[in-house]
Amino acid sequence: MALLIGNGAYRNAALTNPVNDVTALRASLVDAGFDSVDVGLDLGRSAMLKALDVFTAKARNADIAVVFYSGHGIEIGGSNYLIPTDAQLASDRDVKYEAVALDDVLAAAEGSAGLKLIILDACRDNPFLEGMRRVQMRGNLGKGLARAESATPNMLIAYATAPGRVAADGTGDRSPFTAALARHLTTPGLDVRIALGKVRDDVIAATRESGDPQIPYLSGSVGGHLVALAPLAERPELASLPPKPHAEPAAGTGLGAEAAIRADFDRARSVGSIAAWNLFINRHPEGFYTDLARIERDKVSKAVQQEKPRPLPTATQTRPATKPAPNASKTVAAIGDSAKRGEASRPDPNQYSKTIWPPHTVGAGRTVSSGTPFGNLTCVTHPPGVGFGRRCSWN
Repeated sequence: MALLIGNGAYRNAALTNPVNDVTALRASLVDAGFDSVDVGLDLGRSAMLKALDVFTAKARNADIAVVFYSGHGIEIGGSNYLIPTDAQLASDRDVKYEAVALDDVLAAAEGSAGLKLIILDACRDNPFLEGMRRVQMRGNLGKGLARAESATPNMLIAYATAPGRVAADGTGDRSPFTAALARHLTTPGLDVRIALGKVRDDVIAATRESGDPQIPYLSGSVGGHLVALAPLAERPELASLPPKPHAEPAAGTGLGAEAAIRADFDRARSVGSIAAWNLFINRHPEGFYTDLARIERDKVSKAVQQEKPRPLPTATQTRPATKPAPNASKTVAAIGDSAKRGEASRPDPNQYSKTIWPPHTVGAGRTVSSGTPFGNLTCVTHPPGVGFGRRCSWN
């Protein structure tokens, strides 16, 4: 699942490339086989929030969730905001009412069961700062975006440039950052961290002549397994290889049959996915390395199964029936009691809380509590700049 937003039609600060950036990245994601790629162009604040709400529902339990933003962004008091096209920003106090907090963007992807990738091409030189009155802050307002860290597992945040620095919109039809993303991000079978490393190298090379090269920045944490946006089966150097019972020596290389099989084995191991091991086994159905490949494939398969989240009860499953059966209240009470004693498993409190308080319905810095069949649920939402989303626990 992906949501791409490009804002360029600002009244006094128009940008040329955001629409082109979104168009290029959409083509890459569609070619990579993404099930859904939503696009929003030149959105005002209400339209941006609505797009995030729709994406929040789509991203829940998705294998991969990607949010891309190209446009103006601003940092106020250590908190990052994305600027809609209808923002005026006469003072720093207006930012939280007229812009969209980056915390809301991160929360929209939080429900994904796998990779959560946030890409921000929003560090351009910001003309809103020049005429903005300082009401709540003293001193100068910073350029670019501040560093943001996420405590959510398997979330990466990719910035067009380093924290506090300014990124180029570009002299061509795309920004240097998005042009590199379109080249590398959806390379079949390529781990997203390696892809973003290649993006970094390309952007530095493209902006070196300016004397102050732009250096993209990445934050977040992902496990040790392969995470690719496009399936390995589309890699021509592997997927096109026909199954063979034995590998022949490569012409002109001096490699024997066993050396050629070992080379294929090493290549599959460097990728480390189930698809890679299946390709190796199909090409080499028998032999010592084939037996090893099956063992490695089983290890990857078990690791994938362990990472799959357990299904969560839905709101309709936990809501009492209109006409409860006899002793239904006692049954519900018994379930709650057993949950408190640890005899019944409870759903994840953060995910379950969204069935009671949907996203964006609880204000920042608040504590809310509610009784449920699984016990009392308490949630605390973080104030802007401290974190994002909510932290919930069973009592």
